[in-house]
Amino acid sequence: MPRRKRKTTVTAQIPSTVELTKLKSGNALQIEVRRGDELLGTLSMGRGSVEWWPRGNKTHILRKRWRAFADMLDEHMK
Repeated sequence: MPRRKRKTTVTAQIPSTVELTKLKSGNALQIEVRRGDELLGTLSMGRGSVEWWPRGNKTHILRKRWRAFADMLDEHMK
C-alpha cells in the first residue's frame, strides 16, 4: 500500500497591528509550520531577530539577528 504524503501547512498568527520596528513593542509575527496535525515548529519574527522554536522545545531555540540570519541564508545558498 503506498504511503500517503502529509501536507505541510503554514499558519501565521498576526496581531491586528504589526509594528515590528518599535523597541520592546511585544509584537512579533508568529508562524506555525505543521505537517498534517504534527507541529514542526514556530518561526517568530520581531524587530531585532528571527527565532525558530522546534516543536516541544522551550529552551533550545535558533535565534539570529536579522544580519546574521541573512548571512546564514546566503551561506546556505552557496
